[in-house]
Amino acid sequence: APRATTQAPAGRILVNAEVLTLDPSQPTAAALAIRGTDITAVGSRADIMRLKGPRTEVMDVGGRTVVPGLIDSHIHAIRGGQSFTFESYWYDKTTLADALASLKQEASKRGAGKWVAVTGAWHPDQFAEHRAPTVADLTAQLPDNPAYVQYLYDYALLNAKGIEVLQLDNNGQVPAGVTVERDAQGKATGKLLGGIGPFSALFARIGARSATDYRDSLRAFFTEMNHLGVTGLIDPAAGDRNAFNPLYALWQDKALTVRVGWRASSFQRDNDLEWFKSTLAYIPPRSGDDMLRFVGLGESLVAGMNDGVRQAPGLSPPQAARDELFKVATWAAENRYPLEIHAYTDDAAHRILDEFEKVAQKTPLHDLRWTLTHLNTGTAATLDRMRRLGISYSVQMGPYFEAQAIKDTNGEAVAQASPPTRFALDKGMMVAGGTDSTRIGMINVWRAIEYHVTGRSVGGMVQRRADLQLSREEALKLYTANAAWISFD
Repeated sequence: APRATTQAPAGRILVNAEVLTLDPSQPTAAALAIRGTDITAVGSRADIMRLKGPRTEVMDVGGRTVVPGLIDSHIHAIRGGQSFTFESYWYDKTTLADALASLKQEASKRGAGKWVAVTGAWHPDQFAEHRAPTVADLTAQLPDNPAYVQYLYDYALLNAKGIEVLQLDNNGQVPAGVTVERDAQGKATGKLLGGIGPFSALFARIGARSATDYRDSLRAFFTEMNHLGVTGLIDPAAGDRNAFNPLYALWQDKALTVRVGWRASSFQRDNDLEWFKSTLAYIPPRSGDDMLRFVGLGESLVAGMNDGVRQAPGLSPPQAARDELFKVATWAAENRYPLEIHAYTDDAAHRILDEFEKVAQKTPLHDLRWTLTHLNTGTAATLDRMRRLGISYSVQMGPYFEAQAIKDTNGEAVAQASPPTRFALDKGMMVAGGTDSTRIGMINVWRAIEYHVTGRSVGGMVQRRADLQLSREEALKLYTANAAWISFD
């Protein structure tokens, strides 16, 4: 702003604002100037108005707060965005009756025989009825449409029409890892059990559409993110190479409206190192442009080290998996690849850090911006190990939905301290914010920010301790400056 008189005129100026810059050297301002795609100056109204030219648009924002564009540092946007226009969402429904009515309304729009689906980001305790839908509920509401309702990654429900379409009582096949619950007569009850991979494979079959549909859905998803104030994201694990085609199409058409960072995740059962070597042979670290950039490895580096959505302690990965992680991490460090690795539990983090510490004996990790993500039950000892290695922490809103499960498996004290964001910040660690949507979290980053500030889980199941809650500005920083740091921006 002091150089305002020497700059070219701005295209747009915002005045009468409370600008939160997240820059410690100048944390607030009253006005802001934009030229092209760049914010060029912040300062007082008088300073910024010196940049007004004959074609400058001056916007009086009426005293509102202006914040940097939000960045979701951990969101499965590439996969979730491609089914955005196909799925229905319940995270804002306060009664089960309204939730079922919204699904019935969507079925009516699509016509008889068309699938409708809800695939996560809801909890029974958000409803006034404090219960999940039953198969009978879905069948009664949707007699003519197959319906699929997934609760996080714990289970999924089909109505009668869904059982019929998938031919579950007539030798119909489901993806490996999906278990069909059956009654005493061997008939499918409509309840399915599975996990992240199996449920994702089943939903991919149910929601299969054309390449054009996937691209248009992803574009609509990014537009919704813009509507919510999001200008950037990092996708930690999108799927196989085919999952990226709609993203590449938008990028090549210069139609991306958010900056996308993506990570390469191994889907091998063994020889993960060879997969990374061959897949990334011609992709150097941080390659790409301002709108689409490769930011390293993640989120599953070695399947045997990934604890999925486990909440309980006691994880003990096989030695072969630990050895493979050491090899992958050594290769990534020597070739200076950033990475992010999944650990829901403190036990998983403990085993991962055992291998990272061995890597760090030969190759320092401090400037690689490696990240450990989730860590719902992380302890002070684990955070100290991360800090010494230079490992940052990426926190999501999983415990918003999973607080009761954390309490049931770890006790109330652990649940009231989950996630350990305050502990990490107080240790001076870099902490970035994500949502982990679209299955566990919601795409609305503001709801994640709200959760970090209030500490109240869905339905008030668990209340985080008051001394562990974040201020509004601390929470905002997780999704702006700190998230940008993760991707070297």
